[in-house]
Amino acid sequence: MSTKAQAVLEAFRHLPPKEQREIADSVLRQLARPQPARPRRTIADIAGKYHAQPDPDAKDHDRGFAEAAAA
Repeated sequence: MSTKAQAVLEAFRHLPPKEQREIADSVLRQLARPQPARPRRTIADIAGKYHAQPDPDAKDHDRGFAEAAAA
């Protein structure tokens, strides 16, 4: 057990029984609460999020390479 956990446990032991019971109930409620399941994302969800945005001013590197090779 870590030193921090030991310090918390020691402080817990020095509390009055009523406060110990309140803390124990709260911790048990927190641990017993079902954790919400995260929905799994599908590839369609991820792919549908992104859209191609071509840049009309972009240089066509393939065309320049082909023209240089032909010359």
